[in-house]
Amino acid sequence: MRARGLVAAGCRERGMSMVELMVALAIGSFLMWGAITVYSRSRTTYQVSEQVSRLQENARYAMSVIEPDLRLANYWGLMNDSTLVTGAATPAQAASPLSGTTGSCGTNFALNLSEIIRGDNNTYTLGPNRTTQCDPHDSSDVIGGTAHAGSDTVTVRRVNSQSSPATVNRLQLYVTRWGGSSQVFTSGVAPGALGPNAEIHDVIVDTYYVDTDSVGRPGIPALRRISLVDGPAFSDQEVISGVEDLQVQFGIDPGRDANNDGIPDDSDGNGLPDSYTGVASQYVNPNAVPATAMIVSVRIWLLMRSETPEQGFRDNRSYQYADRAAFTPGDNFRRLLVQRTVQLRNTMSIGP
Repeated sequence: MRARGLVAAGCRERGMSMVELMVALAIGSFLMWGAITVYSRSRTTYQVSEQVSRLQENARYAMSVIEPDLRLANYWGLMNDSTLVTGAATPAQAASPLSGTTGSCGTNFALNLSEIIRGDNNTYTLGPNRTTQCDPHDSSDVIGGTAHAGSDTVTVRRVNSQSSPATVNRLQLYVTRWGGSSQVFTSGVAPGALGPNAEIHDVIVDTYYVDTDSVGRPGIPALRRISLVDGPAFSDQEVISGVEDLQVQFGIDPGRDANNDGIPDDSDGNGLPDSYTGVASQYVNPNAVPATAMIVSVRIWLLMRSETPEQGFRDNRSYQYADRAAFTPGDNFRRLLVQRTVQLRNTMSIGP
């Protein structure tokens, strides 16, 4: 017993040698580096996926706002010919007393019901004799901003799909089935009896454009909409930020030899649109629609841009769409180009 205790007491405990410690540190460092690398790459992948998802979500929302508006262009309730409306006026006519402050976007801009859809190609123009009150808005939502250079605008004119009560200082359409008694008014008093053959609808005039700044966030582009509201007047509101460019082209049924090549553009050569709803045989830029053509569809392009730059990313993609010349941004923002063609439901009117 004594010998065993002496032996046990004489033994010394030994720790790790320097070599073992270095090997352990090397293995631990390698594992830690691997874990950090996996985490960093996973985080980067998540951020990229989040940016792309946000671009797609914003694009879907923007289209969901524009598309129904375009689809109902030239909808006038109980009738389908806006040229029969009393009180409607074109820019060439004297300003109507019904226009009120609606002249800010151009002479008779709200009352030009015969121009069911229009566009400004690569510029912000709207109607003739436009005042500064209809300028693009700046980042603080104060008049005097800047429209995005090279972006189109598109304007839709129609009435609300639901009938409305007569409302004072609201531009409304009293519409009848036979059309001839239809008229616009702002008095809040219906011009005639109401019933199954006569209704009141709010007149809708919406213009979409791209501004260089979002509200309170300079440098972040945004899709905006100028809408006819009570007053009557126009209100300018942001639809969604992150829209860098809007381009539109109109699908037309020319109904004649638009190219002057001796070959009729309409299939039967009678100089008229091929059907009641028309057939889009070509797409043209805004402000380039032949006088006898029928606009039957609208093709829309939206260039979406992320709101923040992404470190380590450079957008070297070449973009070419509509009538835009090919360009490469070469910056650190991610982009998504989306396109949609919208068929108009009410294409009877010829013009603009």
